[in-house]
This record gives sequence, structure tokens and C-alpha cells, in this order.
Amino acid sequence: MADLPFEKVITSSDERYTDFFNSIPAAIHRTTVEGKIVYCNRAYARLFGFNSASELTDYPEINLYRNKKNRGLLVNSILQRGRVVDLPISFVKKDGTTIWCAVTARAVVDDDGTVEHIDGVVKDITGEIEEKEAQPSLNEEIDNQNEGIIIFDLQGNLIDVNEAGTEVIGFPKNELIGKSLSDFLLPGQKVLFLLFLSDILKIGHEEVILPVIDRNGDTRYIELNGILAKKNGKAYHIKGIARNMTKRSKQQKDRSTREKFQGVLEMAGGVAHRMNQPLTIINNLLDEVLFDLKNDDKIHKKIVAINQQIKKLNDITKKIGNIKKYKAMDYVAGIKIVDIDKAS
Repeated sequence: MADLPFEKVITSSDERYTDFFNSIPAAIHRTTVEGKIVYCNRAYARLFGFNSASELTDYPEINLYRNKKNRGLLVNSILQRGRVVDLPISFVKKDGTTIWCAVTARAVVDDDGTVEHIDGVVKDITGEIEEKEAQPSLNEEIDNQNEGIIIFDLQGNLIDVNEAGTEVIGFPKNELIGKSLSDFLLPGQKVLFLLFLSDILKIGHEEVILPVIDRNGDTRYIELNGILAKKNGKAYHIKGIARNMTKRSKQQKDRSTREKFQGVLEMAGGVAHRMNQPLTIINNLLDEVLFDLKNDDKIHKKIVAINQQIKKLNDITKKIGNIKKYKAMDYVAGIKIVDIDKAS
């Protein structure tokens, strides 16, 4: 689909193009980033229980999502990555019937790189998913295990969690059940959880480290290993093992800071050493020139100005050689540089 001249095809008045797309058995559609359906073929309309594609023109696509938050996560993922492939998402048909679909979609951009539309192909995979009203729960033996164990439904909502799991996440059980783990993540990280669920549904297992904000507002880094549980050959729910990796993450961050500091020290020592010699020569030469010049000489003021700037370089070199700690400051475009004054 990525190679089709989609812009021309779906806006053309030529009935041949319309017939062509309606003859394709795959459900294809185009939406705005805001969520209006610009175009869809007959297969897409029938998939969601509509009689014709015209019924869906300008229809709010979000109404087709079982969990409306998933639409935002899907769009964010596409905007960040350019496309998604076979992402399993739960939808609802016109009559309210739940269906599961694998979504493949890409962003369509203009010459300036601005996203104009999102083109997608949707495939019904309901037959591969098993959903029951009676949700699984942790038995007493599992509940007493030391490792954090979590059971999710196929959309990422927490069905059950043992005591160790509540300690890992940092919330009591009654504040977790029924909510998506993505609700507790740092802003901007929810797409990561959606992709985690997608990979589990596609390949059966996945692991990820998620930044969670606990009840006290502190950030925790949780390693989550998920396994797809099946019943009668169909996806049923997701079992996860959760571990608190905050201490290890802090140790890695501290080690990274120490390595940066060591690099700064080595670079600072090398720069100061190499600059001292030419600066010493320049200082001596300027002193000789100033000694031979009279105050009313035309270039006397210029030599004095140069001498003052060289002294500033001497001071900077001395500070570089005296760096004792790692301190950074904002520069431009999000880049950080060493704050020589605070580091020395």
C-alpha cells in the first residue's frame, strides 16, 4: 500500500478507481490525524457493520475503538515511528459487537514533512482472540510468591496482581485493578506499553522496562516480562512478572555519571596541558612587544587589548586544569556543555 498513488486514487472522480478499491477484500481507509475518516472501501465499511462506505465519510473514527485511549496511542506511535505493522487493537462494530483487528498503518506527509493523513489496512483477527466474562485470578499459592505477578487483559488492563506486585508498582491492589498500567507511566511512555502489548499478541512474549510513577510521585523503573496465555488455541490473557529495577537503574546512571566525569577530567587535563605552552610563549612575546612600544604608539592600545584577552584565556585554562567535579549547563537545542566555572 505504501507504494500506491493513494492521494490521486481516492480523490479521483474516475469510477474505475472506486471500483478498484471496493474490489479489494482488505479493509483499507484514510483518516485525518484528528480522527475523521476521509475515505474507506466497501470491505472496511462491512467489517464494522455499515451498509456502505459513504456512511463512514467524516465519521469520527474514535467511535470504532473499544478503548478510546488506544486511538491516541496508535496515532502517537505512528507519528513517532512513521508506521505500525499488525498492531492488535480491540474495536466495536456499529451494533456494539466487539472485534479484534490487526492494524497496519503509515503516516502520509506533505513536501514540508507535515503529516496530512494516516492510511491503514485493518484485518479481522477476532477468531484468534478468546474473551470471557469470568476473568482469571491469582490463586493463593501464586499470590504468596515473592516475585510481582500481574495478570492483564488483552488491552492491558490489570485483572489481578499479587502482594509483591503491588509493592513493585507502588500502589495498593484496589487502586490498580481495572486500570491500564499505562495510566501509571511517565508522560510520553504510554506508546511503549502499547507496543509491548502488541509484541506479546504477535509473538507470544516480550519484556520491557517501564518508568512508573508510584503513589508518592516518585519514578520507579519496572522490568516487566509478559507471556501470552491461550485457551483452546486462542489468546486469553497476559501473565506478567514484574521486578523493581529502580536501584539498578540508579546504579547505572551513577556509573554513567562517573564515566562522564572521568572523561571530563581526562579531557580537561589534556586541554590545559596542551594550551599552557603556547599561551606562555604568547604572554612572553606580548610582554616584550609592550616593553618596546611607547604609550602613544598607534598599535599600543591594540596590543594591550590582545594582552587582556590572552589573560582571560590563561584564567580559563587554569579553571579547566582545576576541574574537580562534573557540572553541566544548557547550551542550545537541548545540548549540554560542561560548566567550567562550577566544575572547577
